[in-house]
Amino acid sequence: MSIALQVVVGLFTLPMVALGLKAMFAPATMLETLAVEPKGAPGLNTVRGLAGGFFLASAVMIAAGLATGDTVWFLALAVLMGVAAVGRVVGIAADGFDKEVVRPTVVEVVMAVVLVAAHFVLGGAA
Repeated sequence: MSIALQVVVGLFTLPMVALGLKAMFAPATMLETLAVEPKGAPGLNTVRGLAGGFFLASAVMIAAGLATGDTVWFLALAVLMGVAAVGRVVGIAADGFDKEVVRPTVVEVVMAVVLVAAHFVLGGAA
């Protein structure tokens, strides 16, 4: 179980790195994915910094937890994913439902749950 869980958690890094690099180094290609319309260079800078930084930092947290065995890193990322999912629910309540937000919301919730489980299975209680 623990090796399978490590593999699953490790696989989370792949989309995080891909999205992070894409957002940071080719932000215009992420606009449709993120459903944003940046305003000029400052807007693209925000895509690079916030989206690129969020995704790449997520991959770093997973890698740090796997490399060191300190699974508190997983909890930190689980909090970020959970809060992002809460933000999406707030958006649904404030802005209305759109089926486009279902997939990323589910991904964020699943990642948060798996990361919390991985913390307790692989690293024990904090």
